[in-house]
Amino acid sequence: MKYELKAIGYWSAIKISFVINLIIGFIVGIFYAMFMGLILSLAAQFPLFGGMSEAYGEEPSIGALIIILPIMFSFMAAVFNTIFIIIAVFIYNMTARFIGGLEFDFTEIKLQPVVAATSAAPPQAPAARTEPIPPPPPPVEPLPPDMTPPDEQTDESKE
Repeated sequence: MKYELKAIGYWSAIKISFVINLIIGFIVGIFYAMFMGLILSLAAQFPLFGGMSEAYGEEPSIGALIIILPIMFSFMAAVFNTIFIIIAVFIYNMTARFIGGLEFDFTEIKLQPVVAATSAAPPQAPAARTEPIPPPPPPVEPLPPDMTPPDEQTDESKE
């Protein structure tokens, strides 16, 4: 089967891009905050950087940095990358309109059942029976219509 992707919906691309970039931005922000916390704590040990706090006021705590940076990174990544995705979707839709979209060729795969091997030895056939199988019992013949079953005869005779 051949399919062609003629256009991408803007709203679906915005929703997916925003959520994915929000998550990725938060993860990157956590690593960036840990890295910056490490750098700032190491820089505070050197006397050369001791005068920086006087020029800029009080330094932010590393705990606040670890909380604020992931939130800031997730929001900024979501906004800027979503704007980039909107532009990319617009360019794709215009190109697909004039040239044609991406073609996908799908084939159906028929799955074969998987047999799990339990041991290396081949399976053995069940042991053959030495005694003969008894014949089935004869079929039960119905009673003629004028006869009643024995239980009913005893009930009528009692009355």
